[in-house]
Amino acid sequence: MALGLAGSGCSNGAAGGTPLASVAVSEHDFHIKEAQKVSAGKVDLAVHNGGPDAHELIVVRGHSQTLPMRNDGITVNEEALTSETVGVLEPGNPGARRNLVVNLKPGHYVLFCNMYGHYRAGMHTDLVVQ
Repeated sequence: MALGLAGSGCSNGAAGGTPLASVAVSEHDFHIKEAQKVSAGKVDLAVHNGGPDAHELIVVRGHSQTLPMRNDGITVNEEALTSETVGVLEPGNPGARRNLVVNLKPGHYVLFCNMYGHYRAGMHTDLVVQ
C-alpha cells in the first residue's frame, strides 16, 4: 500500500473566501511516491483507496519519516504524536473516496497509514508545506 500525492491546485473556497488547495492522496500496496509541496492554509486531502485492504490516513507535523514505534515494532506510537497530529481519517475500504480537510502551517508533515504493519512496510510520505 502506498500513499501517492498527486498535484495540488485550487478548488472550492473555504470559509472566509480563502481558496482551498486540493491534494490527491492515493493509497495502494506498500509503495510510496515522492513527496509533494503545497501552500500553507486549508488543504483538502482527497483520498482514494486503490488497494485491496482498508487504510487510514494520519497527518503529523514536524517529523521525518522515522516516527516513534510501539513496543510491537510494527505500528507507530500514535499516543506519542498527539500534540503533532493535525488530522486523522479513519480506515476506508478498498475503492473508497474520502476527504480530510486540514489547516497546515509551513513546515514538514508525514502522512501515513498505521494499520498493522503498513507504516513499517513503507506506507508513509513527507509533505512539505510552504
